[in-house]
Amino acid sequence: MVWKRRHASLGIVVVASVLWALIEHSGIPFLTLSSDVFLLLVLLLFLRANYTRKHVAALPELVVSEEMINNAAASFRVKLNYLLLMAHDITLGKDFRPFFKVVIGLWVVSVVGGFISLVTLAYIGIIASLTLPPLYTKF
Repeated sequence: MVWKRRHASLGIVVVASVLWALIEHSGIPFLTLSSDVFLLLVLLLFLRANYTRKHVAALPELVVSEEMINNAAASFRVKLNYLLLMAHDITLGKDFRPFFKVVIGLWVVSVVGGFISLVTLAYIGIIASLTLPPLYTKF
């Protein structure tokens, strides 16, 4: 999608910029704002379903198979065990390089978090993901 459909990409940039400006300058916490938006959306959908004269299609029944849950849990368990093993090796000091990477990474996150809010960081990520690949391919 990276600027192949120029109107869609430009729309995403404009909407992201407007939302970022509204959230940052309103002073309302992002969690409060998002929960209010979802509350309004659920209320509108409820009113539409109950008071419209048109027939609203029934929602499909969502069914998750036990096999799919077991596969997801097994995959998650393997990844979690690997993460715990890596954390165990780092805390025991068996390898200095991963320990140093974790310490530097957490310190960078702490410094960036002191200067930039999560909403601003997400906005920078959206803008960078839409502009850097086309610039890279062009130059």
